[in-house]
This record gives sequence, C-alpha cells and structure tokens, in this order.
Amino acid sequence: MEDSTARERLKFYGPRDLANAWTADEAVALIRERSAEPAIGSLDDALEIHNALAFEEHGIFPSALTQDERGDLAVAARKLRRQIAALFSEIDASNLDACLTGFGYEYAEELLTLLARHDVAKKVGGQTLFDALLRARMPLAVMLSNRQFVKQHDRRLRDALLANPRNGELLVGSRLVRDPSTSYVFPMSFGGAEWQQLLSAYIDSESPHPNHLEAIAQAHDNENLGITPKIRLQAKKRCDALMQELFADRKNVLVKNGYGIKIDPEQREPVSDQIEHEDGDTTYMRSLSEKYLLSSTEPKRVLTNFAYLFGYMDRRGLLTMPSFPEQIGAIQRLFVSGKDTYPKGQMFKYLDSLTLLGTHSYTEFLRRNGVEVEEVVAWFFREHLANEFSAKNFYYTPSSPSSSFLERCRHIGAEMESVVRQFTLYCDEGGLDLDLLRMTSAPGPWRQIPGLVDRKYLERCQNGDCDRALHLLFSDQSRLTYVNQSLRSRSFTELVTQNRLLYEDLHHFQKDPVDWLISEGLVAVVDDVVEFSNPMLILVLSDVNEHEAAAFGHYGPDESTAGLALVDKGWLKFSATLLTSAEASYFNYMLNRSEFSDGPDLRNRYSHGTNADPSDLAAHRTAYVQFIRLLVALTLKIRDDFEVSAPSRSS
Repeated sequence: MEDSTARERLKFYGPRDLANAWTADEAVALIRERSAEPAIGSLDDALEIHNALAFEEHGIFPSALTQDERGDLAVAARKLRRQIAALFSEIDASNLDACLTGFGYEYAEELLTLLARHDVAKKVGGQTLFDALLRARMPLAVMLSNRQFVKQHDRRLRDALLANPRNGELLVGSRLVRDPSTSYVFPMSFGGAEWQQLLSAYIDSESPHPNHLEAIAQAHDNENLGITPKIRLQAKKRCDALMQELFADRKNVLVKNGYGIKIDPEQREPVSDQIEHEDGDTTYMRSLSEKYLLSSTEPKRVLTNFAYLFGYMDRRGLLTMPSFPEQIGAIQRLFVSGKDTYPKGQMFKYLDSLTLLGTHSYTEFLRRNGVEVEEVVAWFFREHLANEFSAKNFYYTPSSPSSSFLERCRHIGAEMESVVRQFTLYCDEGGLDLDLLRMTSAPGPWRQIPGLVDRKYLERCQNGDCDRALHLLFSDQSRLTYVNQSLRSRSFTELVTQNRLLYEDLHHFQKDPVDWLISEGLVAVVDDVVEFSNPMLILVLSDVNEHEAAAFGHYGPDESTAGLALVDKGWLKFSATLLTSAEASYFNYMLNRSEFSDGPDLRNRYSHGTNADPSDLAAHRTAYVQFIRLLVALTLKIRDDFEVSAPSRSS
C-alpha cells in the first residue's frame, strides 16, 4: 500500500471548487490505479477513493478524456464503490476502534457520511459508535455539521456539548457573529436552558476569547439561545476584566491613539487638523479658531459650523458620522464581530470621537457666550423655516436652562420625535396643521421618514453586475489593484487615474474583468491606454460605494445624466426619504435596539427609565452631548431637504 505520508491526499471540495480543473487528472489516475487492486487496504484509502469517485459522480473530467475512456472510468468507479461497501461491511464492535484510530481528519465529514450510508450504527450500536468516534477525536464541530448524524445522536451530542465549556464557542461562532464561516445543526434536546448553562460555563472558563465574550454581551436577548440580560452582563464583566488585565501593562499596547478638540485664540484659519506624537502616543487634534467662532454666533452660522467645522456633513448634504462598509479595511473585517452589532471601523471611531468631543466643546463655548444650542434649533424650526420656505407652524421647545442633564435628555428625546412627526405630516400634506398633528400617532421608523424631494438619493439595487463593478473598481481586494511594483494602488480606479496603464501591461487573469468593464461602458482602451469611458459614471458609482448613497439632489447636469443612465441600467434606484439607509441605521444605533444590539440606546433608556443612576452626572452629561449631536444632525438634514426642494417648489 502507498505510504500516506509520501504525498498529499486527494480531496473533493465540491462541484464548483476552482481547484477541480487541476485535480481532476489526479482523481482519474487514482480511480484507474486503485480499481486494478483486489481490495481497499485501509480506512484512509477508502476515504480518499470516495473523494476521487465524487469527481466521476459529478462528471468532472479532464477535457482530453474521450467518451470511451469515460465509460471505462464508470466501470472502474462501480468496482471501487463495491470495495468501499465491502470494507465498511467488515466493521463491527470488535474492530471499530482499530479501524477509526488515526483516520485523516481532513476526511472527517466523509467518514460520517460513509458510516451512515453503510449502517454501521445498526451493527455496533449507536452509543458504541458515538463513543468510538469521540475516542478517535472526531471533532464535535464536524458531527454538528451532519444533520442526519445529529438527529440519530441527539441526546449524546447534548451531553457532549455540556461536558466541555469550550463548546460555547460553537454557538458563538455559528449564531452570534456576523458572516459566520460555519453553520451547525444543534440537537433538538439542546434548548435555551442548556445554552444558558453552556454559555455561562464558557464565560467563566479559564481562557474565553474576548471577541466571543463581546459577541455574547452585544447579542439581542434570545431565550432559545440562552441569551438573557444576566448572561450578557456576565459576559460583559468578564470581557472588561480580561481587557483590563491585558492592557494593564503598556507593553501590550502596540499603538495608542487619542482624539482631541481645542479652541485656539491665536489661530487665523477657521479649522485645522493636526497629528501630534508624544511618548509613542498619537493624538488626532482638530483645532478651531476662537476668533472665527466668536464672529459666527448667530443661529444660522452656528448650524453651518456644526455641519462643516465640526464635520457633521459633507458638501452634498450627507452625514459623515455613520459607519460605511467601504471604511472598514480587509484586516479589520477578519476580527470577530457580533451578528447584531453595528459594524465599526477605525474611520468611524475617529469621526465619532471628533464629532462627540467637538459637540461638547462647541456647546460649552456657545453657552459661555450666551448661546444655547437648543435655542438655535428652536429658531430654525420656529423662524427660519417660516421666513425662508414659508413652512409655518413648526416648533421645537428647548429644555429649561435650569433643568438637570437627566431631564434634558428625556426632553430632547421627546422633542426629536415631535420634530419627526411635524416634518412627516408636512411632507404628506404639503403643510403643517397643528390640530391634525395632535391626532397623529408616534413617528415611524427612521428609514421611513419621507422627504420633500422625489429624487433625493441614488442607492444600490440588488444587482449582481453592479456589485461586481463596485468590487472591481473600488475594492482593495480586487484583483485589478496590482500589476507590478510600479503599477499598484489601493483600487483599480486609483490605478487608472494616477498612472498610465497600458492594456498590454495587464496580466492574463486581469484582462477578462477589464474586458467586462469595457462591455459595461465603464472602461475604454484608447491607443492601448486603459481609461474611463465616462468619468461621471465612475464618480456616481464612487459616491454610492463610499456612502451607500449618492446625493442626486445636489448633482449638476453631467452627474445627473450619469446617475439616470445607471438607473436605466438597473444598477441604482431613487430614494425620496429624509435619511439615507446608512444614516437611518446610525440613528437606530444611537437611539434604540431595533436594528443593532450594542448602541447607546439613548431614546429607550431615557424613555423607559433604564438610564444611569440619577446621581451619575458624568453619564447624563455625556448622554446629553450625544442627544445634542443627533438633534443637530436631524436639523441639518431637514434644512438640506428644504434647500434642495426649494428650486423645484418655486418653479
């Protein structure tokens, strides 16, 4: 028999695996060679032959194989299947352990399949087979991947799962993280009580993984999976303790980043961003001119300062604060994140810190100079909308200056909902009737707030071609980002715009996707130089890729034409809501638990009385700053909607 260590054994990974083109020859050779032998000598040989036979079963042959040769191969395959059946028919209780000892773990799934196919459990007994598999170190994860096996060994698997706290990672890895790499079938007898018992044991075990603890702590409550407030709190406390222990020694901190805001009395330019380094620490500092801020304390300028000096909004009316998938790098995506959590990358954390610190600093600065941010918001709804857009009867009632931060938080939450109801009614009715407003119900979900502009945004459709184009053009994981040491960039778009890229410079595996982009009207080759056939199309797609929406209402004629072409192509669609999908998700993350499990939950905490201890002034002060940030962001979005709609309303 051939020494199994002399070569890497054959493995069939499925009919769509790209490696099949290279391994089909090996499978054919193995079938021919082994069919000439009288019997199969070992379990691993049988499992490898079973993999080779899968190629024949799915009709995956080398292109050079003739019909006669395929017929001969089918005859050889039938012979080998009989030999595999003969080998498994000889397994009984007396030789079961000897047969299973040392089997190749890469064949664990195939072993369970063949044991079931040849009814080994009926011959030796279910308990005997299960115990023998455990002694042979059959991975529990593989057992849970086989639905038939789980059904046959329900109670045994239940007991095995509870026997080892580390098995808690099987639940976390398959049910509680985003984009799980595995999917398990759990025993019917393993209910919520069992999951709670296992998760609790895992949390208290010797070395639980902090990422898994975080996923448990941030999951939505689900009694069927053992996720209760008590379990989540247990996981949070253990995670905090592990992280505190890990970073107690600064030697464990590779990079320490900080964020800061300062108001400089000597600075001339309105705003400047700086990076400061000290003792190995890095601080991203945003500096504001005190003189400029003092010169712009009227309400309209205050809102504009929030928008642009403090980074709330870009020039096309899109909020910068949401987390966008494009901002999360490939390495960051590798880290475990809870299935129900808000996806956050370093850019989100950077902007979140700067806008929060900026809101706190600017709010205090304005207060020292006799201006309350809530009064600015009240002016916008009470006076500005009426004077500039003839939108009457809007109102916002500010908090009392003498009220506590706890009371202000509760007040702002209610007033924000009132503003949303007012704006919704105005959009639906074309005016704001206060008597009708009092008869309306609570506002709908954030992503369903209507807008005044029919074609406010462009967002992606469910379209495979659009997804492919965005990946090829903008992803750092696209195969079009690297040609050689001189021709490389973070994306294909940058590669084309920043270099003179010749079509002939492309590798053979890059020409097919580039040809596809050419066929879709996005790329052209002029005098052998690769360029974009219509840069406006790329600009619109870039906006959608970067912010999950393009601000069509702010586009000029050329951009609008390109956007309409992509709509006609079925790649993009119009949206007429106040908020983009990403912006609505951000509000949900901050205010409630309807979409994500790990947000501040500001609205629910202060509406339902689950906020921090009333004496914890620092916690309520922080929550108030977060509320102010959301209130101002909502006000800026409504201002933008009125401004974009004004030309069409006056025409």
